[in-house]
Amino acid sequence: MKLKLNIKTARNLAIASLAVISFSSCKKNNIAVDVDALNTPDAPALAINAASRTAMYYVSPTSAPYKIPVTVMNVSTGDRAFNIAYTSNTATAGVQYSAPSTVTVKAGSVGDSLAVQGIFAGLTAAKDTVKIKFSGTTGLYAKDSFMLVLLKSCPVVLTNMSGAFPGTEEYNSAGVKQWGPYTVDVLNLVAGGSPNTATGQFDGLYDFDWGPINFTMDYSNINPGLWTVTIPLQTTGSTGSGVTHVRGSAGKTNTFSACDQTFTITLDLMTDATTVGAAAYQFRIKR
Repeated sequence: MKLKLNIKTARNLAIASLAVISFSSCKKNNIAVDVDALNTPDAPALAINAASRTAMYYVSPTSAPYKIPVTVMNVSTGDRAFNIAYTSNTATAGVQYSAPSTVTVKAGSVGDSLAVQGIFAGLTAAKDTVKIKFSGTTGLYAKDSFMLVLLKSCPVVLTNMSGAFPGTEEYNSAGVKQWGPYTVDVLNLVAGGSPNTATGQFDGLYDFDWGPINFTMDYSNINPGLWTVTIPLQTTGSTGSGVTHVRGSAGKTNTFSACDQTFTITLDLMTDATTVGAAAYQFRIKR
């Protein structure tokens, strides 16, 4: 019995010793398993601090490039170059935009920027969306790609927005065409008292006996889609149309496009200063 106990005890001690040796070897030789890596992974990211993975880039003839921050997770003693891939259903490199195929993070740095230049002449009035993604590199999860929406932004030249618009048409509140095309003239368009505003008149609106209708343009927003036309309550001067007053319809935004040279306005047609005869009547004023 004593001999058996000694053998059992010796065996248990041997097993315990092997466990200690194995644990020590693992700690010493496999840092990836038992402790944090000495260096964090070199995973690059695009716009790591951006609240959204999509950004709008308004391209005018003088627009600066859109710069997307590129960040890596550690510092290196050598330059690091990352390949970039661009994909789009509508935009083509060299036509709607230009951008480098690689971006280099310099030695001793953890970041740089990727510059995408929109090409004004190649853009249409519609938006062009480009997906930008690291190629051949595992980027930081959920930060390895970025969507850039290119929108053409034409400068407002008041002389270009003036004159005859023979393509004007009218639509009721249900979107059914009522009249047109006919000519509306944009007259007396001059810069307003505030920056990036202008005042003018629509003459010939409704294709009846209305007098000039006063309006104000506001193009102070960086987003051309948010440029507006304001039409306050005013008389039409009409004696035969049954519409004595007009005003911009509540809840409807009147807009204009400097690229297309168009105005889209929605008015309440009124039988007196307080009574609406036809609400949300739309005029599409175009060349």
